[in-house]
Amino acid sequence: MGRLLDRKVIFLERGPGKNNLGEKKRDVWQELFLVQAGFEPVSDTERWQAGAVEQKADARFTVGYTARTAAITGENRLRFEGSDWQISGVKVIGRRRWLEFTAWKVRQPEA
Repeated sequence: MGRLLDRKVIFLERGPGKNNLGEKKRDVWQELFLVQAGFEPVSDTERWQAGAVEQKADARFTVGYTARTAAITGENRLRFEGSDWQISGVKVIGRRRWLEFTAWKVRQPEA
């Protein structure tokens, strides 16, 4: 069973950073490594929340199984086509041949 890995994703981890006052904080996402991946949108929904329309996109990303990719958990994120995605699930496919990550697109704060 072949998989089409025609996209690129960057896995991210939360790292140390500083706010405007120089205080330490842990909400800076740092790049870990880049891999070839398959992309499959799962849903793209709109719902009302607090009087505003909220959009939510979910997708599955398939990557080859390696020691590095197997270490990725729900604590990590991935970056795909300029957007960050929060990983919500990890599934091994085959006998350690593929990993499938379910993720939802993180809404970027408005400037």
